[in-house]
Amino acid sequence: MEQKRGQGHAFAVVRNLDTRAKQKVQAVLRLCGRDPDTKLTLLSDGEDGLRGVVGWFGKNCSHRLDWFHVRRRFERLARELLYLPHRESFGHYLSKHSHNLARVRHSLWNSGIEMADWYMKIFRCGLVEDAWDHPEIDIEKFQAIETKLDEIRNYLYANGKAVGGYARAFRRGERVGTSHVESTVNQLINWRFCKKQQMAWTKAGAQALLHVKTAVLNGVLHRYTRHTGPAVAAA
Repeated sequence: MEQKRGQGHAFAVVRNLDTRAKQKVQAVLRLCGRDPDTKLTLLSDGEDGLRGVVGWFGKNCSHRLDWFHVRRRFERLARELLYLPHRESFGHYLSKHSHNLARVRHSLWNSGIEMADWYMKIFRCGLVEDAWDHPEIDIEKFQAIETKLDEIRNYLYANGKAVGGYARAFRRGERVGTSHVESTVNQLINWRFCKKQQMAWTKAGAQALLHVKTAVLNGVLHRYTRHTGPAVAAA
């Protein structure tokens, strides 16, 4: 939970582990000085449940599809290109397909889903041309990439109202992705699974640990303990 100025007040609330997740999120928003008249931008991966958690804001809550999740889908598709059948012209077509896919992502960032859909057609035509030029190779790899491309297209259109304006929002200094949060979560998971730690892993325990780390970063851990300042610093 971020503010334009000052520190955040919550790092994570796990909706399917906490029956009072919605009330806790609203309490944090009120703590940050927000009320039902506040305009709020919600970043999500398209999951409807998250939007329901902040439903208290009603029409004042706008939804933006998290660019981190959008970009990850494109990156996974780009890696699939490396597994296309190798032949003499592999390098040429790999460069062409990668360029066309980059144009899809660039047009989505700058112009929105309609223009991105146009470049998806160009990307698809490039795959068809590649397959036709080499009728002797296995076509299943090309079909698998087209299937993943359709999945991305359906994902974007399913969140059509929340896709667009990324470039303008970024230039205005607005948050368009949650990579800073995702990297912290990944770091926590790696730490917990490190063989040197030998620690048991549970979702509830991970959430509690994230809350503690947030309190330490904000310097408010003493609110949850009976220790004084020096003891908090030692923790």
